[in-house]
Amino acid sequence: MRTKLILFLAPMIALMPSSQAACTELESFALNEVIVTATKTPLDTKDVPNAVDIITAAEIQSRNAHTLREIIDSLPGVAINRSGGRRALSIRGFDSRYSTILIDGQRIPAEPDADYELDRLALDNIARIEIVRGSASALYGADAMGGIINLITKKSQESKTVLQFKNSTLTKHGDNEHCYSLSYDSGRQNKISFTLAADNTKNDAFFKTNGTTFFPFGTRSHVDTRLEYQPTSQETWTLSTSYLQEDTNEYGTMSGLSGIIVNTDIHDDNRRQRYSLDYQKSLPGRELSVTAYHSIWEKYNDTINRLSGQYTNSIYGYSTISGLEARLSRKIGNLHKLTVGGEYRPELFRGTGIQSGDGSFSKSLHGKTYTGSEVKTDYSALYVQDEWNLSPQWLMISSLRFDDSNRFESNLSPKIGLTYSPQPDLRFKFNAGTGFRVPSPKQLYVNLNIIRNGSLVSFLGNGSLQPEKSTFYDVSVERDWGHTAGKITFFHSNVKDMIDEVWRASNEIQYQNIGRANIQGVETSIRQPLSERLSWSLNYTYLDATNEATQERLYNRARHKISSQLSYQAPGAWQANLWVDAYRGYYFQPNATTTSERTYTIWNLNFEKQLGKDQSLIVGAANLFNHRDEDLSLPGTILEIGYRIKL
Repeated sequence: MRTKLILFLAPMIALMPSSQAACTELESFALNEVIVTATKTPLDTKDVPNAVDIITAAEIQSRNAHTLREIIDSLPGVAINRSGGRRALSIRGFDSRYSTILIDGQRIPAEPDADYELDRLALDNIARIEIVRGSASALYGADAMGGIINLITKKSQESKTVLQFKNSTLTKHGDNEHCYSLSYDSGRQNKISFTLAADNTKNDAFFKTNGTTFFPFGTRSHVDTRLEYQPTSQETWTLSTSYLQEDTNEYGTMSGLSGIIVNTDIHDDNRRQRYSLDYQKSLPGRELSVTAYHSIWEKYNDTINRLSGQYTNSIYGYSTISGLEARLSRKIGNLHKLTVGGEYRPELFRGTGIQSGDGSFSKSLHGKTYTGSEVKTDYSALYVQDEWNLSPQWLMISSLRFDDSNRFESNLSPKIGLTYSPQPDLRFKFNAGTGFRVPSPKQLYVNLNIIRNGSLVSFLGNGSLQPEKSTFYDVSVERDWGHTAGKITFFHSNVKDMIDEVWRASNEIQYQNIGRANIQGVETSIRQPLSERLSWSLNYTYLDATNEATQERLYNRARHKISSQLSYQAPGAWQANLWVDAYRGYYFQPNATTTSERTYTIWNLNFEKQLGKDQSLIVGAANLFNHRDEDLSLPGTILEIGYRIKL
C-alpha cells in the first residue's frame, strides 16, 4: 500500500504543469534558503539531498513560541510523544533518544532520555532552527539515527533591547504560567559585538482528576550570552555561555505497604552550564572551523510523601561533556568540495542512581546516605565528505565517519545522497546509509524512581544491552509551481537490537533490546500563497513502526499525523496565525497491562497587533477546542496574552 501510494503520487507531482504565470503578482513565497546542519557546509535547501526544514525567527515570533516544544511539531515527520506525562521529540518514528539536539552545532548535556528537553530550550535568542530528518550518523555519530535539531543563536544586528511578557491560563481551573524575557544586542562596535538573552518562567500545577499533575510545575530560568570578535572580514571568534536553572515538582502516587496508595511529590532541581569558544575563518575556496566547549549538568531529585513530608528517596546526578572539533572544507577544482574533520569528546556521568561499580562514592541527602558510581567514556571520531557536482543536473554527496570509544567497539557510518534536477522547478532526491547508537550510561546502569502517568515506578538499567545499528534509505520528489512548493518522500529504516522500555511488572520498567524494528512511512507537504497577505501550508505523515519479531506496532507513535497552518498579514499592522496538528491512531501503553489507541486534534490561534513602531500586543489560545486527555498530558484550552516592547 505504501509503495503504491508513493509510486502513484510521485509521477503526479513531477508531471503537473508549472503555473508560474498565475502567480506573477504575488511576492515570492518559497525563497531559496541555505542550511548548514545537513552537510556542515552552507548549501541551498533545494540542492541538499537530505530531508530538511528551517524554522525562522519570524515564524517563531508569529506563533509567540517561547520554547522548542511550542514550534517543532508542525513539521512533516516530526511529532511530540505525549504518553507517560512526557512531552518528548520524535522524528520519523524515532523517539527522543535517537535525535540529537544541538546549539550552534554543539552537544548539550541533558538527561539521557530527553523527555523534558523541549520545555528547557528557550527561543528568545534563536535566529533559526535547522531540522534534518533521517540518520545523520555519517557526520554526527551516535544518537543521530532519527535526525538532528540544531538551534542557531542570533548574531548581533543592531543596538536594541527587547522586553517581553507572556501569561498563559488554563481555562478549566485558572492555573497560570508566567514568562518574562529580556534580550539585548549591542550592535557592532568596531570589531566587537555582544548579545544577551534572559528569561524566567513560573507555572502553576495543572491537576488531573486524581490529584496528580499533568507535567512538572515550578520555575525555570535561562541566561545566554554571546561575545563576538571579528579581527578581519574573514575571521570570527565567538565566546558563548549559557546557564539553566530549574526547580520543579510533579505529583504522583505509589503503592505502599499492604497496597495502600501513597501520594508523592517528585522534586527536581537541575542546573546546566555551557561554555564554548569558536573560531571561523573563510578564504576563497576554503573554510576552517575549530570549536571547543564544556558543559555541566547537575541534578537533585527527591521523592517525598505528600502527607507526612518524609523524604522516601533522593538522587544526585552529575554529568559533563567536553568537546573539541576541527573541520576544514576546501574546493578541489570546479566539481568537488571536500570536508574533513575530527572530534574528541570525553563524557562523565556520575550519580547515586548509577550502579556501574566504577568511581564509587557516597553522598548524604536529607539525613540519609546514598551510594553511587560513575561512567567515563572517551569518544573520538574522524569524518570525510565529498560534494561532487557530477553535471549541471546531478549533485552527489558522500560521507563516511569512523567512531571509536574506550567502552564500545569502533563503528563506520557511510552515507550517500543524490539530487537530480532535470529542470529548475523539479528535483529527485535519494539518500542511503547506516546509523548507530551505543547504550547510554542510564540505560546500562540506572536504578531510580520516576513518575509515569501519575504513578511512581522503578526504572532499571540493563548491563547486557547491545549497541543499536540501522540501515536506511529515502526517496523524494520536489516540485515548484511558481510560488507553490510541494514534496513527497518515502523513508525506510531497519534497526537491529533496538532498545526500548519494557514493563516487567506493574511498578517496574527496564531497558531491553527488542530485536529488529522496521520504521517506514511517507511524508508529503505543500506550501501555497493564497494572496499577497494570506498563505497556507499542509503536511501529512504516514508511519508504520513495528517490532519485526512480533509484528506488533511500536508504542508512542501515531499512524497518521496532519499539520496545517493559515497565516494572514493585515495592512493595519496586525497578523493572525491559525494552525492545527491532528494525530490519528496514536498507540501507547499507559501502564504495564494496558494498551490504547487515541485520535486527537489540537487547534491553535495567535493574533499580534502592532502598538506603534516598537510595541506589540499578542493574544492567543492553545488547544482552542478544549481537548482534554489525562493519559496524553492534554489539560485543555490555554489562553495566552503577551506584550513586547523594543527599547
